Amino acid sequence: MKTIMNRRGAEMPRNSRPILSGPLRLCVSAFFLSAVSLFANDTANSPADELKTFKVEAPLKVELVAAEPQVESPCAMAFDDQGRIYVAENRGYPHTDEPPQGRIVMLESTHHDGHYDKSTVFADGLTYPNGVMPWKGGLIVTSAPDVYFLKDTKGTGHADEKKVLLTGFDYAKSTQLRVNCPTLRPDGWIYFAAGLVGGTITSPEHPEKPAVKMTGDLRWNPQTGDIETLDGRSQYGISFDALGRRFICMNRLPVQHVVIESRWLRRNPHLSFAETVQDCNERTVKTGLRGGGDGVRVWPISHNITTADSHAGSFTAACSVRIWPGGALAMMYDGCAFSCEPTGNLVHVDRLVPHGATFIGEPLLDKREVFASSDDWCRPVFLTRGPDGALYICDMYRKIIEHPDYLPAEIRKHSDFDAGKTLGRIWRITSADASGRKAKAPVASPEQSLEREDVDKVPIDQLLAGAKNPSARVRFRAALGLGSSQDPRAVAALTHVALAEADDKWTRAAVLSGVGGREREFAAELFKEAKEEPGVSDLMEGLGMLFGRAALAEKRDALAKESLPLNDKTPAVLRIAFLAGVADGANAHIGDNASPSLSAAIADSAKLAQQHDAAIESRERAIGLLKHADWQTAGPALLAVIMSKEPTELRTAAIRAAASFDGTDVTNALLSAKHWAAIAPMERETTLAALLAKPAHIPRVLDAIESGALPKNALSAVQRTALSKSKDAAVRDRVTKLLGAAADGDRMKAYEAEKVVLTLTPNPKHGGEIFKNICSTCHRLNQEGHQVGPDLLDIRSQPKESILLHIVVPDYEIAPGFAASNVELKDGSLRLGIVISDTAESVTLREPARRGRKTFCAPTSPRSPPASIRSCRPAWRPP
Repeated sequence: MKTIMNRRGAEMPRNSRPILSGPLRLCVSAFFLSAVSLFANDTANSPADELKTFKVEAPLKVELVAAEPQVESPCAMAFDDQGRIYVAENRGYPHTDEPPQGRIVMLESTHHDGHYDKSTVFADGLTYPNGVMPWKGGLIVTSAPDVYFLKDTKGTGHADEKKVLLTGFDYAKSTQLRVNCPTLRPDGWIYFAAGLVGGTITSPEHPEKPAVKMTGDLRWNPQTGDIETLDGRSQYGISFDALGRRFICMNRLPVQHVVIESRWLRRNPHLSFAETVQDCNERTVKTGLRGGGDGVRVWPISHNITTADSHAGSFTAACSVRIWPGGALAMMYDGCAFSCEPTGNLVHVDRLVPHGATFIGEPLLDKREVFASSDDWCRPVFLTRGPDGALYICDMYRKIIEHPDYLPAEIRKHSDFDAGKTLGRIWRITSADASGRKAKAPVASPEQSLEREDVDKVPIDQLLAGAKNPSARVRFRAALGLGSSQDPRAVAALTHVALAEADDKWTRAAVLSGVGGREREFAAELFKEAKEEPGVSDLMEGLGMLFGRAALAEKRDALAKESLPLNDKTPAVLRIAFLAGVADGANAHIGDNASPSLSAAIADSAKLAQQHDAAIESRERAIGLLKHADWQTAGPALLAVIMSKEPTELRTAAIRAAASFDGTDVTNALLSAKHWAAIAPMERETTLAALLAKPAHIPRVLDAIESGALPKNALSAVQRTALSKSKDAAVRDRVTKLLGAAADGDRMKAYEAEKVVLTLTPNPKHGGEIFKNICSTCHRLNQEGHQVGPDLLDIRSQPKESILLHIVVPDYEIAPGFAASNVELKDGSLRLGIVISDTAESVTLREPARRGRKTFCAPTSPRSPPASIRSCRPAWRPP
């Protein structure tokens, strides 16, 4: 239920006046206190009235199972073998300064009609219980810092036995996102989702077992007492499909698949691949911020808004992922992934489409949800399948579900987090045409047995057969097992899998993890069969990386002729990819004494880097190889790409490659006034970051600032701070003299003079008007305004002094990606905005005061620059 919020500053237009005018004074003093109305209806609905607000996909129907006072704040539930429901009630949420209020209640249907009308407090005095699982006549309950076993041994309905099974889970932070969802698997282990906290976990019943530092999800063997940390970290929810594959979720992603365990990757110490989890959904809702924050689209019918405008219309609190095994829903839902979105008052469903070793999550329904409510208090937080095959939903039913930690301080002051804490509902969903349907246990074929976790114990002949199976997933699992086998036939089988699934990064990793110590044999097979097909270059580059890292570890020449299994018949693109991997892995330099084959590869790379009709990925690898050559050979090609109107990613690669050389001609070329004026803001950031990473370039960057070729604000606050703490005393002294004042002296004086406004009495109404009239041209707040700069909702969590500073001295710090530019069109007209894309065919702007419209500037020639781009500080004055 966490809502990510942007906390980055943004560039605002320059105010050339020395003091603030009256209205802007009001903006500073009142804007940060203008309240946000997060919810449309202020009163709760009865269960009967809430039922009327539901919209479900036909022929589904919703029925009430239980409601207050039988149940309050339900966040998890489970059925026992007698059909009773045990519900975890998170009644104390979200507060941390109260006595424990959490309970487990036992619900019974006295009339056996599906409505649970009797409630018994099974256990109370718990700290935020959030997971229940029947176990040996009792319950396993997650309630950080402990996992308990609770049992009623006297038949009273109240647990009289309570013991700690596991302890050490972190509970000092948020009252949500703690260890949760205990789940028993056929392997005899009980799995737990981690939340967002860690801990050092021990078992009081097995003091002889070592403590385990929790870095991800966890599993515990109740028979042996063993505890193991797992790959993947689910915030709330964990689910397994019929073949034992594990699925988790995070706040902005409803479905993630734990594809591979890191133990497989660790068997080859030279493999650089470390991913274990696949984000199944496409992040279709863009925040406009580089580096993340994008979300997955949902279609709510309520009036709730998120705590960041950029999150509107997307998952912000995904939880309780559930792979549907079949049952009392229509067959179209079998094998699909259900997920709750309590902020949007809905339940979402995705179809899982096989894709290589994993899956792609696609919305099953078009622009609608399987379950949605127009009641803003409806809070689906947990899903499970009942013994009748129906889908059950825990509806926590709260006015505010967001945790205070993720809301600005001023919003917290005016928010009633207790509204609804004594309420709660459980709903049952069935299909009218699916009565009597039951989940069918899958019949495991010999090939499907490779899906099991003990794949390394499968007989070698069956692994060998799996390598040629038509299923990509089976081939992936076969590769894992073959990598642990020393059978001489394994290398050929691994080669077959590698080429068949070269375009799948997970299968490539599975293969390369298993060829350690036999890289040459594998490479020899691969070079004989490899063709220029999708993914093969990636495979070659990964294999080359293994060669390079192994050579580095063994302190030998990675590029020595006798160590490279080069094959002249292999396409040049693939040889370049392999050698780029070798050179990167060994951090090797290819000099004048290189072998003829290496020299030829460098020459081919220089040509390929500039070959306009070649694939971008191939050209990037050529650039990657050039950075290991001499500047005399690599420089002309790299500079030609940098100075061209090639795609951004290609120029970025060339900039970074060029900056890796120490020569002054590199700095001079990248910081020349003509070049600097012609490149987009994002490339300027890339250029400075790349240059500052090499100590030799730092004095030259400072020279450019001192001469005026670069503005002082070209360096970010982070870069200025880093330079001011340089180990080089000369650099520190120059930075102090040159960049001591982060902004124009007059503006800082204005800032000091205007601090008086901080003592004024705030007036949110006035601040709202100022925002609407001035700030909304570039910013959004409460879903009002234009999303050009960052979302401003959490600005009230910042100190008043900081807000004033950024208004009066807009150049004090410009967040990456938000520097404004003027784009001059061929007809002489100008467009002001933030460049979000700059290609040979167009420049795309996000413009202020034009409702975020994108402007496309088309050139007359495919390769001619579409426009002249130059840095600007637009003249702007308050009214």
